[in-house]
Amino acid sequence: MSQEDVRPETQGLSRHDAPQRALTVYHGNRDPTAPIGEECTVKVDGERLDTRYDLLSASPSGFEWGYGGSGPAQLAIAILAHAYDEEFAADHYRWFKREVVSELHEDGWTLSKSEIEQFVETAEVSD
Repeated sequence: MSQEDVRPETQGLSRHDAPQRALTVYHGNRDPTAPIGEECTVKVDGERLDTRYDLLSASPSGFEWGYGGSGPAQLAIAILAHAYDEEFAADHYRWFKREVVSELHEDGWTLSKSEIEQFVETAEVSD
């Protein structure tokens, strides 16, 4: 059977024609001119990341990063819940806060989901 005998919808895509797999990207930005409590914004693929107060209510003023406080804990659980699931986030957000969120650059940062997955895979995840 030649390529011409196969219906186009069953031929599949070549490696060059295949659509690019979407890359999930988390981006944190600090605006010192914003009102108190709104200085730090975190977006995932352009949309605001949910604070996930249903999982942890550590920081009523929202997200923070670059140190090991309550705002970074809120960010850690929100990222892990988005990237993985609620159970993983609840079990490992303290570790993620210590090892990743506390080290993020104060002015702004970008993390891809694949970077998070790689870090989780290579690190000893424990709390």
